[in-house]
Amino acid sequence: MSIKLSNDVKTIISEMLKISVDFKLNELNSVVLFKALLVDRIFFNALEQASMCNKTEILNYLNELLTSGDLSDKEVESKGEKEIFQEVLKEANIKYHETIKFSQELAIIFSYANLVVQEEQRSKITIDDIILSMIDNKSDDIADVFEYLSTDLFKFKEIYETSVAEEDIPFSIPKSLSGCLSILNDKFSENPNCTILGRDNECKEIWKTMMKKTKRNVLLIGEPGVGKSSVVYKLTYDILNGTCPEMFKDFLILSLNVNNLVSGTIYRGQAEERYKDLIELLEDYENLILFIDEIHMIVGAGSSSSEKNEQDFSNALKPILAGDEAIIIGATTTEEYKKTFGMEGALRRRFRNITIKEPKTTEVYAMLKDSIKQLEEFHGVKISKRMVNAIIFYSSCFNYNTKNPDRTKDLIDLSMVTAKMDGKDHVDRESIMKNFDFNFKKFHNMTPAMINEIAYHETGHFIIRRFSGRLTNKEVVAISIIPATDYLGINVFDPTDCEPTSDKNFFIDEIASCLAGRISEKLFLGVQNNSGASSDLETATMLAYDMVTKYGMSTKLGENRIYFNDHNYKMQTDEVTNMINGEIKNIIDRATERATNLLNEHKDLVKALAEELSQKGMLSKIELEEIIQKYEKVVI
Repeated sequence: MSIKLSNDVKTIISEMLKISVDFKLNELNSVVLFKALLVDRIFFNALEQASMCNKTEILNYLNELLTSGDLSDKEVESKGEKEIFQEVLKEANIKYHETIKFSQELAIIFSYANLVVQEEQRSKITIDDIILSMIDNKSDDIADVFEYLSTDLFKFKEIYETSVAEEDIPFSIPKSLSGCLSILNDKFSENPNCTILGRDNECKEIWKTMMKKTKRNVLLIGEPGVGKSSVVYKLTYDILNGTCPEMFKDFLILSLNVNNLVSGTIYRGQAEERYKDLIELLEDYENLILFIDEIHMIVGAGSSSSEKNEQDFSNALKPILAGDEAIIIGATTTEEYKKTFGMEGALRRRFRNITIKEPKTTEVYAMLKDSIKQLEEFHGVKISKRMVNAIIFYSSCFNYNTKNPDRTKDLIDLSMVTAKMDGKDHVDRESIMKNFDFNFKKFHNMTPAMINEIAYHETGHFIIRRFSGRLTNKEVVAISIIPATDYLGINVFDPTDCEPTSDKNFFIDEIASCLAGRISEKLFLGVQNNSGASSDLETATMLAYDMVTKYGMSTKLGENRIYFNDHNYKMQTDEVTNMINGEIKNIIDRATERATNLLNEHKDLVKALAEELSQKGMLSKIELEEIIQKYEKVVI
């Protein structure tokens, strides 16, 4: 026996179970089904129009009926009908479905609906099949409900079927947009169980924004790999599973490819025609959400000249963005947002910005649990939580320039492939470490002197971050001196929930942290300056420059003004530039002194950490804290 259910029917069955728990019922029955069906907007509207009772009266009566327990539904007598409804529960992914009790009348409703589907050679039982079957096979209880509500059944069926016919007009993407748009609901409909965990707060804020009357558009901003698109996929899953706000339960989420939208539109007017088709589509259907990944590309997209007033895609969208005809979700990186939306005030104010932050390393496993199950099924390889945590650590050390959860998921996938190629049915540490053979080979080929220099360099960064007392916005969760693609050593940071005081002393310590690597090499090894600190020096200099010109942190140049230097405001004359450079030098000198003092204050710990790091190549947060505790005991 093979029974397939539409997602709406699965939602109704889940609602039935919730109702039975809420009312402490021993079995599912036809009245429970009736109440569960009220979550369907078309059913509820048709019932209200065809009855003499309003919404409140309908709900109150059903609640009283279920509370009283005065129901006449009988236990299942027919074996065939019992098996069919048990199969329905199984198909709806209900846990322990074989233990759930249900009435004869309820089993009849679903059995009849299944028979109709088979006769009409359709693939799935729909909510329409259930509703019409419930009317055609009214139990005594359902008959009593309709009688109490003074429901005109003929009128109810007429309203319901008319509404369904109007809603069942199939949505179709216009031919001109067929290569540009895809329906995310269809992409995930085969597996509506959401594999994306976490991001509940972000999703809640998105739903709230989209429920507004006007300007319901959302812009997701975050670094590459933090999961901006995944947030939109989670919204799609919520719609498929009926766990979204009521008003969005029949919505479709369309994904737009901007490149495909403008490709081939080399003649004037071609791009505008596609924009027009897209906007008309959004206006014609009230149940659409448009998702534009890399939305920064809409600025300038489709324009055939460099003129400012050229009708690019962003200008074509502005009118519909300002009204309440459509909902648009965009995603872009922080850098691209500054380049495009930061310069387009008219476009920027039509969106509500929601930041998608990189999760902490301690949050990554919980976010990836279901994705890991999918990878296990795909590869036929298992992985333990302990090995996942190891991967979180190693991916942070070797791929720190990418972001979680993407970098961890990528290494899990790769480690499963490695294990499979080695004939293993599970990921072990060797399966992980094989992916970094080249890195460790490079490390072992380095001279002891070079290893020592990098160890003291990274330890220097760590000491300032750990003991400054002001750099509370980040904490070090690992240090590595195993060479990676883009760096020889790294301090791996996690964001904290502690916002620092962004005063002058905070920035001095930030700069001190940048300089501490080079200073540590000089202090403890007598190493002359090398080019390995160029990135640190650049960051330090830029911070000092911003302190003087942007944040008003210079007593010499003035604390209540800033210094622009663009085509509108040319404030940085030769004299001012010299003064700025002088102030930057003073700031760098203060930060150098600060770093030197902290490193000298903790010199024994610096040496202990650097020695351990030279031997192991990597130290986790736990290992770092163990060494610090030993050091502190010795000091006491």
